[in-house]
Amino acid sequence: MGALKSGAFPVELNGKEYGLLFSLNALDEVQEKFGGYDKLSEVFNKDNPNLFKDTRWLLTLLINEALLAEDENAQLLEEKRVGRLIHAGNLQEVQNAIFKSFYRGTAGDNSDTENENDGEETTEEGNRTAVQEN
Repeated sequence: MGALKSGAFPVELNGKEYGLLFSLNALDEVQEKFGGYDKLSEVFNKDNPNLFKDTRWLLTLLINEALLAEDENAQLLEEKRVGRLIHAGNLQEVQNAIFKSFYRGTAGDNSDTENENDGEETTEEGNRTAVQEN
């Protein structure tokens, strides 16, 4: 998909792949709406009274940025349409994809964001155990 060429992070919603692009324009809009991109974790906090509205807005922004990166004349998705792509079963996946797209957009890295341990978690405890075994 072209989303990978533009630096967008791919996410599958209802059987269709979309790109999420945290462009400079997106970062600017996030800063304006939430007071800074460092507030993303607060946006996804379960105590945020606007959790669903904010998630829908942000997902719409990132999908549309990816579409525009590929084609300045692209037909943009409306928030209500994007809202129909999100449900309780994939909300966490959507939030994770947004964080990964943010990482990709700010790190400038087009590779996968998983660590080099093939998906294994790296923890301080695990590191201590590995050092003790050597």
